[in-house]
This record gives sequence, structure tokens and C-alpha cells, in this order.
Amino acid sequence: MSAMIQTELAGKINNLPSFKSEALLPLFEAVVNAIQAIEDRKRPGRGTITVRIQRDQQMELDSERARPVNGFEIEDNGIGFNNENLESFQTADSTFKIERGCKGIGRFYWLKAFTYVQIESVYESNGQHWKRDIRFTREHGIKPTDPVETDGPPRTVVKLIGYNKEYQKQPSSFKTTSKIAQRILEHCLSYFIANTIPEIIVTDGEHTERLDVLFSHIKEHIDEDKFIIEGHEFHISHIKLYGTRSQVHDLVLCGNSRDVKRFNISRILGTSQQFDDQDQKFFYAAYVSGDYLDHNVGANRISFDLPDKETLVSPNELKIDTIIDESQKHIKEYLATYLQAIHDRKIQIAGEYISEKNPSLRSVMHYCPEAIDEIEPNSSEEKIDEVFHKYKGKAEYDIRRRGDELLKTQASSVAEIKEEYEGVTERLEQFQRDQLVGYIVLRRMIIDLLEKKLELDDNGKYVRENIVHDILFPRKSTTDELDMNDHNLWLVDERLTFHTFAKSDGRLCDICNSESKERPDILAFAEVDEDKVARVISIIELKRPERQNIDEDPTRQMLRYVREIRQSKTIKLPNGRKLQVADETRCYCYALCDLTEPIKEFAESQGYSAMKGELGYYTYNANTNYNCHIEVIGYSKLVTDAQRRHKMFFEKLGIRACQTSFSDSTIGI
Repeated sequence: MSAMIQTELAGKINNLPSFKSEALLPLFEAVVNAIQAIEDRKRPGRGTITVRIQRDQQMELDSERARPVNGFEIEDNGIGFNNENLESFQTADSTFKIERGCKGIGRFYWLKAFTYVQIESVYESNGQHWKRDIRFTREHGIKPTDPVETDGPPRTVVKLIGYNKEYQKQPSSFKTTSKIAQRILEHCLSYFIANTIPEIIVTDGEHTERLDVLFSHIKEHIDEDKFIIEGHEFHISHIKLYGTRSQVHDLVLCGNSRDVKRFNISRILGTSQQFDDQDQKFFYAAYVSGDYLDHNVGANRISFDLPDKETLVSPNELKIDTIIDESQKHIKEYLATYLQAIHDRKIQIAGEYISEKNPSLRSVMHYCPEAIDEIEPNSSEEKIDEVFHKYKGKAEYDIRRRGDELLKTQASSVAEIKEEYEGVTERLEQFQRDQLVGYIVLRRMIIDLLEKKLELDDNGKYVRENIVHDILFPRKSTTDELDMNDHNLWLVDERLTFHTFAKSDGRLCDICNSESKERPDILAFAEVDEDKVARVISIIELKRPERQNIDEDPTRQMLRYVREIRQSKTIKLPNGRKLQVADETRCYCYALCDLTEPIKEFAESQGYSAMKGELGYYTYNANTNYNCHIEVIGYSKLVTDAQRRHKMFFEKLGIRACQTSFSDSTIGI
């Protein structure tokens, strides 16, 4: 055993870079060594490699999960550890197989991830077969036994024993026989494509995979291409993976017939979904190889000694990003038909969602076409909404930023910036129009929801008034707790949209100088100027739809509220500030109910005037204690008036009846 291995082994292993993103790397190294050993034997036939997965035997046998992997055995019928190969194995950074791109450090990765390595090898020398065992550990380095003569055929078994938890637990270590076999195939795919691969079998004793069978499923779907960058030729294998266990589209850069660097290109292709090909589905993989990559494989086997971008140190060196960009160009050309179909489908689903359910995002389709790249052909409405709102926010920010820059321009004349100014203005106007559309769409949804809630439920009953209450203004809440879009008082009166303060289902004694514990359904104050005097008070009371019995004059309780408030003259706000109620403060009382016969009889007997269409009644109480306008409004009138007021907007903006489900939870019901 060489002194170099003895003295520097522990430090060399510790200094190796981590390979947790490719935790099966030691296994790959052993398999490639086996492939090369079979090549070196130069005997007729393909040769055979068997990978045996060793599993934890203490785990319950009936577990549905694959038992943890604790080691591997890699057996081949190659040339074996003859004296020449043993000497190379004992030499750190050996150049013995440098022409194959070997760095002479692969075996050190074994001890980075495993406790020790046991090797049994039979080789041929001078017409005789010899057997030797080798034990490889951190503590004692390489310990070979003296060779003994044997009748057995040439073969080598490399046992990787004691899988370190640090690597065993990594997602990239995988657990199932099928997935481990797939990764060996992917790592060595260049050998398969070149048809220079021996037979490889992967088994754990219960499940077995033959890599030639796995490869047979894809070899008929491989197309070759090449490209040249700065005089360097690269080969690219376009592979359609039908029925694969892969779940992504990959670009793989290879070196010396091995998978070195793998990139998920799903985002570049605009989809992580499988492509459709005449009712079959496939994932795509591109394998790129070439002498330039072979000569620049990093010592760690999972990267290249190439800069990502141009640097001062190596300004003329070909960059890895340049190779990737050129590869992606050829990939997109190869997949052009499939990519166009995917793009068209995404345009379709996004267009349907925006047209039917969210017209406020129309401008995003026009000004931010790149948003399409972030959705899938089967994206949910929630995902489309999320992505398009993100791009809408970015676009609006950019428009305002560019507008500010134009305002600060040093241009000598308006003509110099006129074209760009008009472009910015056009985009801003379009996005503002979309905001209006969004607001009107929301109103359409609220109107449709109210109409729906006023119908009979599945049990043939009418809803309670608290459902309608929460649509108008959520109970137990105040203006300070809600956004303007969280209430819908505009259904009663558009002027209530911009009130100063409102309280829903709150006690009178909590907001004014009163001992009354009565709770107005909704109480709002508006038109407050600097003098803090509320010029308008609105009181809304709701009755259960289709209620036939009347316990009390539906307007009498509202008049009590008006008297208490006028006598109090002061309204206490949650923030401690106060509003004043003056004698000239106008008061509007709205009794919302279905116009049943008892209600009509009451209104007519009290001298109320009928509204147009006979969907409500109104009167005015001129008593100085009240000074209020009173309306008894049928629920049907709320809906029909709202529909009539918005009809022109709906038609001009192309907003149809809402086809989305607008759940009670959306408004807190």
C-alpha cells in the first residue's frame, strides 16, 4: 500500500465536496468502474453487472414503504483487480485511466458516504486465475490480501457497507429499486446510446430491474443533433420519455459518457406537465456531450471546471451558460410543435378565466404575455389569478415609475418624449379601466349573490335576515375594521359607499349618550366636515324574507333610534374621537323586507306613498324630534334597482352574469 494513501486518506476524504444533491454518486462510480473493467477484459459478449441493494432487515416486513438502503454490492465479470489495477487503486489521483476522463478519486467518494468497502476480486494473470480480497477504510486505508490461485472465473464484487445517515436520508438517495435503476440508467445513458453498455441488473432480492429493458422503452424515441460554439462541437440527444418514472423535463450535460450536471428546464419550456403526442404522454430529456465537456469535468464529478459567466480571469473561455443557452435554443426548436400546443392551451384557459370570471386582468394578457409562461395547461383558477395579479402589480409599478421618469426628463421638447408618453398613458388608462372592470365585476357578483339568497333554500324555506345583513354590512363590525369592498351598503343607497363611520349590530349606549341597549341593525354617519358634524344619519333595519306576522310597526323602532341619537347629540367613535349631531342633520331610515300583505296594509294605512313599480313605500316625518325620511323597501327592489343602475356598465364592459361560485365564506357569512 502506498504511503500517500496511508498518510493523506482521511484528510482527502474530508476535503471532498459534499454531493448530497446526488447521494448515489458512489454507486455510480462503482458501476462505471465495472463498465470499464468489462471493456478492459476485451472478451466476446457484453459482460454482466449486477447491482444488489442491501436493505435494513430490522424494519417490519409488512411495511408498505421500501426498507431503508444500508449498502450496495456491485458485481461484474470484468478484468478484476490484477496487479496493475491494484497499484492504480492504491495511488491517489492516479492517471492510469485519464484518457477515459477518470480523475483517480472516485473511490474516495465511497468512504465519504459509506463506513467501509470490501472487495472480492478474481483476475487472470499468466494463464492462471487468482483471487484477492481488499478492505478499504478511513482508519487503515487499503488492505489487500495476498493473491491465491482459484478455479473461479474473473469477477469483482465491490461492497459499499454502512450507508452514512447524512447521505442515506437525502431525497437524491432514493429508496425503491425502480428509482435507483432509473438513476443508474440516466447517469450512464451515453453508454446506452452508443450501444457500448454491458448487461446491468439491479435487484434487492424482491424486485429486479434490467436496464436494457428500461432503455428499450426509450431508444426508439431518441433523435440526434449537434451544434458548434466557437469551434467546439457538441452533440445533443433529444429523448422522449414515454411511461417514464421521471417527473420533470431535463437538460443533462455529460462528460466522459456520464451524467454530470442536470437542470430542470420545465420553467424554460413553460410547463412541468407531460407533452401530448397522439394520445401518448412523455417527459423530455436532452443529453448534451462533447470533447469540450469531457476535458472540463470537475474532480467532484457533479460539475464542470467552467465559469458560469464571463470573468476577468478567463474572458475567452467558453462559459457553461453559453452551452446551456445554445442547448435550450435547439431544444425549443425540436419541441416547437409541442410547445406551441401547450402555449395555445394556456392562452385558452387564461382567456376563458379572464373573460368569464375576472375581466379586470384583461390588460395583463396584452401587456405581460410572459405571465403565460408561469401557468400550466391545467392550472386552477386560483393559480391563474395569483400569477396574473403578480404581473399586474409589476406592470402598474413599471408604468408609474416610467411616468415619473418622463416627468423629470431633460428633453428639450415634448415631441422628443411624445411617443413614449402616449404609450405609458395608454397602458395606464387600460390598467385603470381594468380596475373599474374588477370593481364592477365584484358588484355583479354581490347582486347575483343577494338574488340567490332571497330564493327558497333546498328545504323550501327562506333564509334568515342575518344572511342579507352580512351581505350589506357584516354583523358585529365597524367601518374601521373593514375595507371599503368588505361591505355593500351601495345596494341600499350609493351614497352610503362613502360614509364616515358605520356600526353593525351594536348597542346604542356604546356609541352615544344613551342608556338604550337596543341594537340598530346598521347605523351609518356621513358627510362629516372639519367641524366633525355628521350631516347625514342612515339607519337600516332588516326583516326576515316573506315574514307574514308583524310584531311592531317596522318603522317605529327606527324612530326610537333616531330620537335617542338626536337627543344624545354626540357619537363616540372607536378611536376616542367624537361626531356631533346637529338639528339640521338629515336622517334616512330604511326598513328592508318583503312586501307581504300585512306590510302593504300597514304602509297604506299610515299614509305612505307608493314607489314606482309598487316595490316600496316612503314618507317623511317632519316632527322636530325625528326630521327623517323613511322608506319601506322590498328585497326585490334592492336587486332590481341595483341591476338597473349597473346595466349600462355590465353591457359596456362586457360583463355577463357571474358564472363563478361566490361562497358565503367570501363575505364572512
